[in-house]
Amino acid sequence: MIIFNQVIKMAIYSSENNCFFERKKHTVPMTMANAHFHDSHELYFLEKGKTRYFIGNEIFILEPGDMVFIPKFVFHKTDNGQRTDVERLRFSFDDDFAGNDFQKYIRELKQKRFIRIPADNQPELKNIIERLESEGIKKEKNYTEMQRLCFMQMIILISRYCTTNTSQLTGSEQTIQRITKYISENCDRELNLESLSQKYALSPSHLCRLFKKTIGIGLSEYINISRITAAEKLLRSTNKTVTQVATECGFNDSNYFAAIFKKYKGITPKKYSLKEKSI
Repeated sequence: MIIFNQVIKMAIYSSENNCFFERKKHTVPMTMANAHFHDSHELYFLEKGKTRYFIGNEIFILEPGDMVFIPKFVFHKTDNGQRTDVERLRFSFDDDFAGNDFQKYIRELKQKRFIRIPADNQPELKNIIERLESEGIKKEKNYTEMQRLCFMQMIILISRYCTTNTSQLTGSEQTIQRITKYISENCDRELNLESLSQKYALSPSHLCRLFKKTIGIGLSEYINISRITAAEKLLRSTNKTVTQVATECGFNDSNYFAAIFKKYKGITPKKYSLKEKSI
């Protein structure tokens, strides 16, 4: 399957139809208006220019030849700043497309989302991409299978260069990244604008502006999403009740938790738990 249709579940959920392969050039400054997420994995390759990418709770500064992996349901936002020479490639795929034999590579990409291809090895990668792109243009017999084979070859190649984030961030970017990591790792604690502004020695108004500018969504929205993400893991992997999950993820009211969960996921936490455990 090459086209992945998506259903709108929330304001920052992407409603676009994601093609398996997409090439795009930006000749004018571009900053994505809002952070969003998809129901498929994404692999982003920067061919020209420079861009800043926020994924989950990390900020990546990408240069030509760099790649990042965005797992499904992880929100992200890209910012090219004032650059007018950005060219990127994007691959969108689900677990079925990758197949069981390649799940070990997907798991590694989820843990180490940054790929920096050495200059000497970039021609090999670009040759694979050119073959994949050519198949999509010519559309000869069984071209989708040929694309899939090229893609799997690419996944194996880039697995050799997976690493942790090595981006050089500005002072304000470092601060926001510390805050996002703190929130995602401490969902059960009292998290609000006042406590976080005190903790990081920022005025509430400045923190609000800086957070929105860097991440693409507001601080309260990020806190809710981080808590819902933590709740999903508990609902999938434990037999805890909805009330227990709500409490462990920082929600004092289980009814409010259920309403927020449904807002973001389009389903109640109880139904989500039953659905995941029946798969």
